[in-house]
Amino acid sequence: MKKRVISILLCGLLAVSTLAGCGNASGGGTQANEEPAADAKPEASAGEEAAVMDDEVIEVTCVLQLNPEISLDNNPVLDKIEEATGVRLIVEAPPSNSFSDRVKILVGTGDMPDFFAFGADVFATQWAEEGLLLDVTDLIGNYPNLSSNISAEQYGDTKLLGDDRIYGIPRPNSYDKHGFLINKKWLDAVGMEAPKTVDEFVEVCRAFTTQDPDGNGVDDTYGVSFGAQQNSLDSGIWHLNNDFLSTAYSISAWHHGMPDVDGSFTLRPLKSEYYDYVTLIRDMYAEGIIDREFITHKSEEHTEKFAQGRVGIVGASGKNYTTNVLEKYSLNPDDYMYCAPLVLDESQDPVYVMPPSNWMAYFINAESENVDAVLRVLDWANSEEGFIAMQLGLEGTHYNSYDIETRTIDRTEEQTEAVRKVTSNMFAFANAYKNQEALMGGSTPEMIEKWQEETKVADEATKECFTPFVKMLDKIAVEFPDDVQAVNNMEVRYVTGEAELDDLKDVIENDYAPKTADILKEFQDYMAENPVRFE
Repeated sequence: MKKRVISILLCGLLAVSTLAGCGNASGGGTQANEEPAADAKPEASAGEEAAVMDDEVIEVTCVLQLNPEISLDNNPVLDKIEEATGVRLIVEAPPSNSFSDRVKILVGTGDMPDFFAFGADVFATQWAEEGLLLDVTDLIGNYPNLSSNISAEQYGDTKLLGDDRIYGIPRPNSYDKHGFLINKKWLDAVGMEAPKTVDEFVEVCRAFTTQDPDGNGVDDTYGVSFGAQQNSLDSGIWHLNNDFLSTAYSISAWHHGMPDVDGSFTLRPLKSEYYDYVTLIRDMYAEGIIDREFITHKSEEHTEKFAQGRVGIVGASGKNYTTNVLEKYSLNPDDYMYCAPLVLDESQDPVYVMPPSNWMAYFINAESENVDAVLRVLDWANSEEGFIAMQLGLEGTHYNSYDIETRTIDRTEEQTEAVRKVTSNMFAFANAYKNQEALMGGSTPEMIEKWQEETKVADEATKECFTPFVKMLDKIAVEFPDDVQAVNNMEVRYVTGEAELDDLKDVIENDYAPKTADILKEFQDYMAENPVRFE
C-alpha cells in the first residue's frame, strides 16, 4: 500500500507534465551488436519459436504511444505478432498529448498492464525503487535478439537505480542529429539567407514576424516556434528540437553530458552561458518574434504550426525530417531546407550531441503473469523479421520488395498510405536493426536525394559530441522535487517577463546549487571516468 501511495503522490505532483517522447532519441552509442550478453545465442527463427509454443494464444495487455491514424482493429501487424509468437497484444493507445499522464495514472492506481512504453526517466526510476517494475537483468540472455540488437551501452539507460540491474528493454534507435528546418520561400520573400549564427537567427526571426513573408497582408506569422513540456524535469523552454539553438551555448536540452564552454561538466542551470540563453529567449518573447504559445506546447504542436505556414523555423531531426515533417504533412520539399545547429560566432563549429541512442523503453509489470510472453514479443521485434514487419508492414500488401542491406524499398503511393494506418516507427518495438533505421531519407528517390544532399552539408560543418548516459542526474528530481519545480517555474516566469534575472539567480544559486552539490560531484567524477569525444 505504501508503494501505491508514493506513486499516486508522484503522479499528482507532476501530472501536468508529459512524456519525453523521444526519451533519449538523439545521439548514438556503440554499434548495436556490441557487447552481447555472455549467454546470447544466434538469432532464432520466429517460426521455430512459434512451433514449440502451446497452441493456446496468450493475451498480453500493453499501453503504447501510437500515431493517431493507426487502426488497431483487424491490424495485420498485430496478427503477424500473434502468428510469430503466439501472443495476442491487447493494446491501449492514449492520445499523444495525454499518454504520459495516462501511464502514470495506471501505475499509480495499480491498474498496470503487462507492459508499457515510457521514457527511462525520473518516474521510471521511482517505480523501480518501489518494486513495481520487473528486474529483467537475468532474463535477457534467454532471448537472443534482446542481446544481439541492443548493446550493453544502450541497456545503461534502463539501469535505473545506479547499479547494474536492468529494469526495462530499451527501444534501440539509430544515431540522430538535431538541426532546424527553415521556410525557403519566406527567406526569398524577405531577401535573406538561412542563418548560421544566433545573431543572424534573431534577425531572420524578426523579418519573418514583421515583413509578411507569406504575403497574405495579415500580421499572423512568427519567426520560430519551439517544442516544450516533453520531460518532467523541464520547465517548458527545454526540448530536444530546441537544441539547434541551445547547443550554441553549450547546453543540450536533455543530453546533459555536453561539456561546458571550458570543457568542464556541471548542471544545466550552472553552466557559464545559461543566463545568456534564457535571456535570449526572454528578449525574443518580449519582442514577439517567437511563437509565445510554445511555453504550453505538448507533443508536436510546434511542427504542426510550421507545416501550417504559421512559423518559419522549427527544430528538426536530421535523420527523419523528410519523413516526419515534409512527407507527413505533404509539404513541397523544394520550399524547405534543413540546416546545421547555430553558433555564437562564425569561427565556431556547430555541435551535435550524441548519447547512446534509444527512444523510450518497455517496462514490465513486476506482478505480470505473462513475463515470458512479453519478452518473446520484444525479442521477435528485435529480429530481422520482426523489425521489418513492425516498421514496414507486410510484403505484398504494404511494399513490393525491401533490401535491408541498403535500407531501400519498392512500394506504391497506395501502399505507403496503407502502411500508415497499421504501423509506424512509434508502433515498432525496435527503431533500429544493427544500428540502422528501416528506411533512410524518405519514401521517394527525389526525397532521398534531397535528404542526402542537405544532411551531407550539415554533417560536414558539424562536430559530433559523443557522451555516455548520465543517469545519476535523474536523482535530482527524485530527491529535490520542490527545488527542481522552483527552478522550472522561475525559468518560465523569467522568460515571460513575470520575474527578473535576480529572482532566477536567487533560486538557482541559493537553493538549487547547494542542495545538488553532491550529485554534481558524482556526475563530474563519472564524466572523468567516461570522457566525451568529439569527431
